[in-house]
Amino acid sequence: MQNKRTERLAQLQKFLKVCPGDVLARCDLAFLLEELDLFDEALFNWKTVLDFDPNNLKAREGVSRCRNRTAPPLQSQSNPSAREEG
Repeated sequence: MQNKRTERLAQLQKFLKVCPGDVLARCDLAFLLEELDLFDEALFNWKTVLDFDPNNLKAREGVSRCRNRTAPPLQSQSNPSAREEG
């Protein structure tokens, strides 16, 4: 299964060098990159889809998924310097 994904990845990358504006191929590539846990690369490709088609729902959802996976962990809500004085 991994070998098929790697082959498909190479095919899509090669195709997109010739036709960089092909939104469907770029969506396929971004989704495949997500499956391979390459979220930064997937995010780049989802954003590229949005450059060509700003209303693309699949790309908007992909950006959200990738940002959630690559975002730094949230810090604690407590702030010792903001304690109430009493």
